[in-house]
Amino acid sequence: MKDGWQITDDPYVISYGERFLFIDLAARELDGFDGEQSYFLGAERAGNQIAIEIKEFRGNSAIAALEQAIGQYVLYQLLFKQVDPGRDLYLAVGSTAYNEAFREPIGEIVIQELPLDVLIVRC
Repeated sequence: MKDGWQITDDPYVISYGERFLFIDLAARELDGFDGEQSYFLGAERAGNQIAIEIKEFRGNSAIAALEQAIGQYVLYQLLFKQVDPGRDLYLAVGSTAYNEAFREPIGEIVIQELPLDVLIVRC
């Protein structure tokens, strides 16, 4: 918010057919904001719109959590192309989860091969 982003939906709901999916956070950028920079998870600013799926990798297997997060992220990307093509999607993970799942070879190939935008949140 200090960077000029406004939260628009918490959670952001995608309706497709008879199904509803809930993305953790959506936001938009505010025009003309002149504030200090800080970390943010989602917002709308100057017409830019984003949605953020926040994932905590708390289970016994970081790879199982990674599989679930990627599947959810890809499904949301497909739906965004249909219902909200102007909004960018991000996956937010804590720094510990990032180090456990994305910094090893299986996670690195995910980042290299998928159109995956990851936000790393310091924990």
